[in-house]
Amino acid sequence: MVVAMSTSTLAPSRSFGFSPRALARGRTEDPAWVRPALIAVVLLAAALCLWDITVSGNGNDYYAAAAKAGSVSWKAWFFGSLDPGSFITVDKPPLSLWVLGLSVRALGFSSASLLVPQALMTIASVGLLYATVRRAFASPAAGLLAALALALTPVVVALGRFDDPDALLVLLFVGAAYLFVRALESGATKWLVWAGVVVGLAFMTKMLQGWMIVPALVAAYLLAGPPALGRRLWQLGLFGAVMVAVSAAWPVAVSVWPGSTPYIGGSTDGSVWDLIFGYNGFGRIVGGDGPGPGGGGPTFGGSSGVLRMFNEQVGAQVAWLLPIAAIGLLAGLWLTRRAARTDRVRAAWVLFGVWAAVHVVVFSGQEGIFHPYYVSALAPAITALAGTGAVTLWRWSARSLAGVIALDVALLATGVVALVLLRRADYASWLSIAVPVVTTVALVGVTWLRLDGERSRGRLAAVAVAGVLAALASPAAYSVATTDHALAGGNLLGGPTQLSRGGFGGPGGPRGGPSTNTTLSKYLEAHQGSAKYLVAVTGSQSTAPIIVATGKPVVTIGGFNGGDNAPTVAQLEQLVRSGQLRYVLLGGGGPGGGNQAIQAWVQQHGTVVTGSLYRVSA
Repeated sequence: MVVAMSTSTLAPSRSFGFSPRALARGRTEDPAWVRPALIAVVLLAAALCLWDITVSGNGNDYYAAAAKAGSVSWKAWFFGSLDPGSFITVDKPPLSLWVLGLSVRALGFSSASLLVPQALMTIASVGLLYATVRRAFASPAAGLLAALALALTPVVVALGRFDDPDALLVLLFVGAAYLFVRALESGATKWLVWAGVVVGLAFMTKMLQGWMIVPALVAAYLLAGPPALGRRLWQLGLFGAVMVAVSAAWPVAVSVWPGSTPYIGGSTDGSVWDLIFGYNGFGRIVGGDGPGPGGGGPTFGGSSGVLRMFNEQVGAQVAWLLPIAAIGLLAGLWLTRRAARTDRVRAAWVLFGVWAAVHVVVFSGQEGIFHPYYVSALAPAITALAGTGAVTLWRWSARSLAGVIALDVALLATGVVALVLLRRADYASWLSIAVPVVTTVALVGVTWLRLDGERSRGRLAAVAVAGVLAALASPAAYSVATTDHALAGGNLLGGPTQLSRGGFGGPGGPRGGPSTNTTLSKYLEAHQGSAKYLVAVTGSQSTAPIIVATGKPVVTIGGFNGGDNAPTVAQLEQLVRSGQLRYVLLGGGGPGGGNQAIQAWVQQHGTVVTGSLYRVSA
């Protein structure tokens, strides 16, 4: 049997330098249309991410405040503190905030300095996924389809236009996959070492979620790495050691910091290790997330279960291509079943297949906090499998009736899923008609090509175009719709505005959270005196806009949702007695509801400042 895209089809890797002509031409062994098509895909990704990107204002004010803090104070930058006074950190590791903090420090605080780096990360992910798939499967067509599908995935576009850390996580995951593909080619240890660094940085972006790609990387190399088994195990051990060392560098530095440190937001005891294994670790899997109430649990992403990836909350973000990705994976593994152990194509199927499977299983069963945008980490695997699966099924259908059946089933299932997802939202009703029509044309065309035997270039092109439109028209429409409105930070969703209604308000851009009371801020600044902190307020939904507006240290009582144990009543009393804090704003806060003991102490010992006193002399 002839195996689709086996390693025998791999073209030699050639260095073509960095001259403009070579860059425009690409690999000399590729057809001339490949590089212009790649440039077009990257430009499409750039348009979707950058068009009117500032419509979302500061994006998620929670992260915007931390970026502002990091641009004012290097200590706040290092810890990922919410305010320049480093009272409390955000509930994530700081790598993404390091990027944003440096951007704001260099360019000044603005919507563009916050959001453009996110767009650039997403654009880079699209280009790097092309390079990874093209190299892994020796198919520029597969690489182009994978990159195009990633560029048109609604949740990926949304994250490319917002300041959540997941855009960086996606880039690092694709980078790790690329490095392992290079290791599969040569067996060189250096690629595994660099991959360890990249996965460690992924941990620094989303903690334990950054390690979710590890089973896929290890499985692929353990199966197909060129060296003997003993050396493969030694290399993977080195990869793991580097990964752990890079992952642990920041938590260890925080733990041994010689001076005062901020409270680690999201932890129950102020420890970074509690955050890693609790709120951002096993708490996400089994529930009981975080120290305070109001975490939202799985409600953001709907109930856990085998169909979560297709439900009302998650489906439109990433599920459009799951059917063709799954069928393509099964076909690829079947067609390469007799390949040599070191077959790089089969190894690539394993890499992307395990990547997808692990994420689907974990996300589907997750009982703790689960936001739909988390599935962005799954998107590169799905789009790689879908793009390569489409090419594999297309080639298989040219020589086998089984291939025709597999391709038709994949197209039909993809069309059905698209129709179900489209009918959930009152948006672009014409797609509910167009998608079945185009899918039918593609189904008939695939069968006709096989039965008729005439595979002229025109017929092949017409059927291929119909198939691509059937699969990508719907996510493309949702991705375009993502660009025409401001995105909210609490529960970020791609697609038309209808999908985001009813989500958790949370900190966010102009439509995502409370606006700053300018008069109050002016009063506080005018009367701050020698106090270190401008004011103390419960919850980041109230303090983040103040930090963004003033750039001043602020005590965020209870952290993100008001439930963290910081400060205690005794600590707040000490701040007041030492003159570091003069004002406390009662009320505010997030779902946690605030610290009642602190509010009671403030009411007992404080003096009310009425609104009429918020007058500041010119």
